Amino acid sequence: MKLLYIVIFVVFTALQAYSQEYKTTSPDGRVEISFRLNSNGEPQYRISCKGENILEWSNLGLSFAESGSLESPMKVTGAVTSLIDETYRIYSGKSKYSRNFCNETKVSLEDAGPEKIKIDIYLRAYNDGAAFRYGIPQQNNINTFVVSAEETFFNFSGDFECWAMKKNVFKHSYEGEYKKYNLSSINNKPGDSTSYFPYITLPLTMKINNDLYVCLSEANITNYPGMYLVKEGDRTLKSKLSPDVNKADVSVRGNTPAVSPWRLFIIGVDPGDLIESNLIMNLNEPCMIPDAESWIKPGKTAWNWWSEDRGFDPSFGYQILANKTVKYYIDFAAANNLQYMTLDGGWYGWFDAATDMSFRDLTKTLPELDLQEVSSYAANKGVGLILWVVWSDLEKQMGKALDYYQSLGIKGIKMDFMDRDDQYMTGFYRRVAEECASRKMFVVFHGSYKPDGLSRTYPNILSYEGVLGNEYSRWSNSLPNPEHNVTIPFTRLIAGPMDYTPGSFTNATGQNFTGRWKHPVTNSTRAQQLAMSIVYESGIQSLCESPKIYEQFPEFDLYRRLPGTWDSTIVIDGKIGEYIIIARKFEDEWFIGGMTNSEARDISFGLKFLGSSRYETVIYSDASDGDTNPGKVIISKLNAGSGNKIALRMAKGGGFAVILKEK
Repeated sequence: MKLLYIVIFVVFTALQAYSQEYKTTSPDGRVEISFRLNSNGEPQYRISCKGENILEWSNLGLSFAESGSLESPMKVTGAVTSLIDETYRIYSGKSKYSRNFCNETKVSLEDAGPEKIKIDIYLRAYNDGAAFRYGIPQQNNINTFVVSAEETFFNFSGDFECWAMKKNVFKHSYEGEYKKYNLSSINNKPGDSTSYFPYITLPLTMKINNDLYVCLSEANITNYPGMYLVKEGDRTLKSKLSPDVNKADVSVRGNTPAVSPWRLFIIGVDPGDLIESNLIMNLNEPCMIPDAESWIKPGKTAWNWWSEDRGFDPSFGYQILANKTVKYYIDFAAANNLQYMTLDGGWYGWFDAATDMSFRDLTKTLPELDLQEVSSYAANKGVGLILWVVWSDLEKQMGKALDYYQSLGIKGIKMDFMDRDDQYMTGFYRRVAEECASRKMFVVFHGSYKPDGLSRTYPNILSYEGVLGNEYSRWSNSLPNPEHNVTIPFTRLIAGPMDYTPGSFTNATGQNFTGRWKHPVTNSTRAQQLAMSIVYESGIQSLCESPKIYEQFPEFDLYRRLPGTWDSTIVIDGKIGEYIIIARKFEDEWFIGGMTNSEARDISFGLKFLGSSRYETVIYSDASDGDTNPGKVIISKLNAGSGNKIALRMAKGGGFAVILKEK
């Protein structure tokens, strides 16, 4: 076996084409991704929509460790274009089906050296975006390889507005604010506490003009690390791969044939188009679970980590993970159409996983918890249990632990504290999904990187965290705030399902909000928290409030009626960081969620999407004094059809939720 280390040298250029240009156009003719070799024989790409360049000619390349290089000028040895058109089932997501419909071109390259090293570039054009990836085909001169860096450039055609989350290290859990920048100021915006942070996370959302928005992300991360972006010029970004945790100058170790993840651009005329797109899932491999529909069941879970004993009388003897408490939550779930109960951190021992990663046995429990007993109790009530686990504990006893959970009828696991996206860790996600699937269990990833569409291949992946959610109200005095809440639908949520853990019924105004560990509150109205369960897509909605609080208020009925997945999604209106209104359909019901930032807002929208039917309609909205009384919800009912409009006032940090049931 021969080990060859390669370097593809790249030089950023804006020269005119010096070789044949290979254009791949979307089926509707709007989107175009082009490829060429420049005057030095170096590979470049360009992306446009309706004739307007989003990216100017930008260089492509891979840097491999140590010696050897691809010699320019490279030459094109072949180019094949094909049509892809397939429709597949989504078991948990924004729609029931997705059409993977695009034109793809594979351009084969060969270097000028004596060994004639071969590289492929795959380019796809969709009606809602474009994507490309690298391929290293099987060949006599390469069997194994080591990548030190990916040299992909993104030379944007203007100094666009963008919404970015930045980090200063690779070890993190993708939790933070998506702040507004221009490309030129992304590293030097006055007053920005993350200004010096070099690594821009994905997804990255951009406004090209008033009628053109783009989200840059990646899909199908297989045998590869996650990608970040770093600044290279006023309007130029460059790829930066998450390195090996033990060897900083290595990012990828692989065997031929191999392909990189897709580098993708979702493109829409307004920001809502980015949310509606299934492009990221489309770029992943088909489902590997043939009987998925028979056992993968998205839903809602009762969860006591956030609220703890709020509302419980001292005489109850509340212990957060004792049999009595867990059974109470199971009873509550069974009585209120919640499919699951989550046993969170501590059930197999109390420790701080953020600082102590020493091994704990995943088959042992606290003295006050009998897992076999509560599992049997839950099964008799028709409620599934979800078990929280630290990834490093699962790594050490995966087979033993998952076999034990399967024997108890556990429905899923919530794996936490990975806080990495190097090649080993991205592979570990896939391994966990496979092992859980073989036992008919689902998985929710917490302390995770952003979704990359792997849930198409393994639909037992029901959600990811990778977001700054309600949990931060336990320790932050400023986050999450309403501006953050209406920015993440247009940024993080585009990548895929998001376990924000909504559902707080203990609400404060921005002026009165303060973070506290015991009995936290949220900086939003209760109506906004109701809306989150519709706006924020997640195959598991972890409802954060105490049953004792939920039981007191009729607006909890929205959560009772909420489905676990959606047949279709329409973004009615929205502006990044200001407000959003989303309609989602399941069977014969529509759910509409609206949210605003810290500004009160009067809104009105039509219902043309309802068609010819009439609908019994329930509206949950902020009270007229919602600016100062955020916990008050007004419930109203009406008979509505496609000719009607709904007009509401959202309070500061407020929102609304609507249920429309076909008559």
